Amino acid sequence: MYASQAWINDYLDHPADADEQADLLTHAGFPLEGREDLPDDVRQDFEMTSNRGDCTCHVGLAREIAALSDRTLFVPVASPETSGASVDTLATLTNEVPESCPLYTGRVITGITVGPSPSHISNRLIARGDIPRSNLVDATNFVLFELGQPTHVFDLDTLAGGQIVVRMARKGEKFLPIGEDAAEIELDGTELVIADAEKPVALAGVKGGALTAVTDTTTNVLVEAATFDPVMVRHTSRLHNISSDSSFRFERGVSPGQVNEAADRLCQLILDSAGGVLAPGVLTTGTALPSREVVTMRTARCRELLGLDIDDTTQVSMLEGLGFEPMLSDGVITAIVPWHRGDIHREIDLVEEVMRMHGFAAIPVRDTLTIRPAANPTDHQATEAMTEALVGDGFIETVTHTLIGEREATPFLPAGCSLRRVHEARAAGEPILRPSLLPSLIRVRSHNADQGVNDLCLFEMGSTFRRTANGDDLEMLELAIMMDVRNSDDGIRPLRGVIDHVARSIAGPDSTVIVTPCDDLPWLSPAATVSINDVQIGHIGRLAASVSPAGGSYLAGAIHPEAFMHSDPPHRNAYRLPDHPAIERDLSAIVKESVHWAQLVDIATALNLPHHDATEFVTVYRGKGIDAGHKSLSMRIRFRAADRTLTREEVEAPVESLIAALQEQVGAEIRS
Repeated sequence: MYASQAWINDYLDHPADADEQADLLTHAGFPLEGREDLPDDVRQDFEMTSNRGDCTCHVGLAREIAALSDRTLFVPVASPETSGASVDTLATLTNEVPESCPLYTGRVITGITVGPSPSHISNRLIARGDIPRSNLVDATNFVLFELGQPTHVFDLDTLAGGQIVVRMARKGEKFLPIGEDAAEIELDGTELVIADAEKPVALAGVKGGALTAVTDTTTNVLVEAATFDPVMVRHTSRLHNISSDSSFRFERGVSPGQVNEAADRLCQLILDSAGGVLAPGVLTTGTALPSREVVTMRTARCRELLGLDIDDTTQVSMLEGLGFEPMLSDGVITAIVPWHRGDIHREIDLVEEVMRMHGFAAIPVRDTLTIRPAANPTDHQATEAMTEALVGDGFIETVTHTLIGEREATPFLPAGCSLRRVHEARAAGEPILRPSLLPSLIRVRSHNADQGVNDLCLFEMGSTFRRTANGDDLEMLELAIMMDVRNSDDGIRPLRGVIDHVARSIAGPDSTVIVTPCDDLPWLSPAATVSINDVQIGHIGRLAASVSPAGGSYLAGAIHPEAFMHSDPPHRNAYRLPDHPAIERDLSAIVKESVHWAQLVDIATALNLPHHDATEFVTVYRGKGIDAGHKSLSMRIRFRAADRTLTREEVEAPVESLIAALQEQVGAEIRS
């Protein structure tokens, strides 16, 4: 924002030189960006924040300086005389969109003479960097840069029907803006315009029209002062790539409380410089003027937040200097916000004002600062570890609503439990607190399937709810997992691997995960119970056709991590990296379905085989070549010596011992 040093001083009881103005306004939050020394003035460029439309004018800057320097602010007040015919006999006003134009006022001045501006106006405009044009145009610019209120002057005799209509543009209408090089534009119907009885005569808040602009022959004018929706002004400005000093201010918000004050000031300047007669009355339309906002601030809270011992009286005085009307009672300041401060709504806004007046540079800075990092709770660490494990496996986390429909919820309700219902009219369509996260994952997967998205891996961690048979309401943490079946021959093995990874991320690499077939879950077919270190943690399997999204096959699981979160962080042992290579032997043991992988591991471990390093799971196979009720478990046996490289002959005897034990203890048929 360009400002004149002398112009700012016009509103202060004693002047401030350019350096003092720059220092004080920088202190207030408007740092100096540039300076140009003129013969009788100094042009300064201050950085302006988007929320401080009140400081895009000289009175606004003078107000900040006065508050910081114990000066008195003088704001010009005009009361122009009226005579002759009433304004409503000379023009009419209609506002079709009061939501976009909260206030529109029109005044009529007749019998004016267009000519040059008086020197006290033209000199101020020149000092700011503007070019004087005529007493009418310069008067509108003077009020704009003095008070921050955009105004406009229409040649009344060019307004068709003497009408002003605030309305939305009609698609295809043409509009010619003011300007020597301006080109006619076509409106698309989304712009707010000022029109007469026939055509648009201004883009509201952005630009006046050439067809109704004042000229050297203008004798009668209609003076516009209004407020417009900032969003609407910005839209029109960006749509047609037209910006102006008016749109700059309207986009930042113009207070309706200053409209009449600015209009009176403009009319007085026109009467003083161009003569004429101001018609009695004001054409006014829009919505009711809102009440001034009232905001409270606890003085102790202000001191606490700032870390500064600023007494109650000083806080009140700081706010008074900025134009607030504060009242102090029992440590609470109740402040009536001035019209020009549309950015003040909360207690913290008043705290910021106190801080601005005190000065950010005056805050004491310690050489050192002691901090105590908050402890990361174990359960939070555990959930993070599980999330990281799943994301690392290619899963996408979802966040869904707690409430679902009864039809979705019922298949996932555990036996002996009932649904928890929310008795709230707004939740009539989905009144059930979810008993599982899987219905929500199924909904997400169905939506993506409708969009043609395939091969998804999803998970969510959150609360589930149910009511037990004895009437207790339970809230449980659940981890739900869902993934597309990529190969129907894999069974549930891909999901089993994911569960292993998640469980061991919490319980450690030496934990034992056991998957046991079960047949009592209506939402899984086939289904299996998952246990870790002999503690049941949930179920996994293939989604049953009754609940599965159409057109696909999916693996799913519901795990209750609270059952093993206490194991986090897992115990981990560090070992020296081996100096010598290992020898590995692969075995396939055909066993009954009732035999678990953990049994085979226990058998191998109990033998204490020489140089036995590890027994690793490879795969499980059911199908062709395997009798019904049986499965083939493939394992990898690793042998390693600490002091040398083993020979194959040295591992033959241990392998034969293992084979004999498997045959004897679980009836295994060995294929090597």
